[in-house]
Amino acid sequence: MRKFNFLLILLFVLNIKNCLAQNIYYADLDSIIKNSDIGKKIITYFDNENSSLLDEIKKFQTQIKDKEKKIISQKNILETNEYVKKVNILQSEIDNFNKKNNEKIQKLNNNKDKTLNLLMIEINKILKEFAETNNIDIIISSKHMLIGKSNLDMTDKILKTINKNVTKIEIIK
Repeated sequence: MRKFNFLLILLFVLNIKNCLAQNIYYADLDSIIKNSDIGKKIITYFDNENSSLLDEIKKFQTQIKDKEKKIISQKNILETNEYVKKVNILQSEIDNFNKKNNEKIQKLNNNKDKTLNLLMIEINKILKEFAETNNIDIIISSKHMLIGKSNLDMTDKILKTINKNVTKIEIIK
């Protein structure tokens, strides 16, 4: 019975030692996306698209304000039903613009998400290959951990590998 207990304890200790011997590293995926060459291109493209959309909105706002001032200045001159008709037309223009603009924003956000997902697929392929070549059992996202030794951070090495291997991603427009 003592020999059996001893063997059981020995197997338990050896099993724990094998579990603790895994190579576990971490990486900051957000930093990799933001600082990789291809990630910067993607972010810049969608930032520029967003800026042009905001410029379009501002331009429309100034046009609407001018039309509104014109209608208000004509309030005393126009008949009541004519005034209400012009106000309703203006409100209809605003509603149509808002609807089209919301669709554009939604499409832009969807395209950005799809493009970033394509990048993440490429990053995952590289992570798998990186883990195999460097004999790494687990790579954890630094976002999902509290603290880790800095020598276990693989962000810079993975970033260099991604910059070297991923040079083009189709930006969905």
